[in-house]
Amino acid sequence: MRRFKFSLITLLNVKITLEKQKMQELADQNRIIMQLEHELDALKERLNASTEEYSQKMERGGMSAGDIAAYSTGIRALFDRIADQLEKIRRAVRVKEQITEELVVLMGERKMLENLREKQYQEYLEEARREDAKIMDDFMSAKIIGEQSDG
Repeated sequence: MRRFKFSLITLLNVKITLEKQKMQELADQNRIIMQLEHELDALKERLNASTEEYSQKMERGGMSAGDIAAYSTGIRALFDRIADQLEKIRRAVRVKEQITEELVVLMGERKMLENLREKQYQEYLEEARREDAKIMDDFMSAKIIGEQSDG
């Protein structure tokens, strides 16, 4: 009997390869998000330090209008950078969600193809059993006919 060969093996292999690529893309996107969050944390720390320094200097008094304006500008710039960083994170999370959705679809397609392969394999095994049974029946029939001819 012929060897089992899944009729859609090429498509299954393509889906498996695409799934691995999407998993790698997802891992890369997770690293990007972690890096962006780390940068956000650093900006927040700088903002807290600047705000604390500003508050301490204000409590001691003696800050000139130029110093106050410089702190105000610096703190405002940090707020803007934090807002930009948050937007970068939101965009990166949207990309991650899109990759995840694509990965889920690919995994579903792969699973469907694997189920189809299993069904085809079971059909192959059933056909092999039928062929084996037919061969045994033919053999037994020939043996019985041969014995009757001899006897």
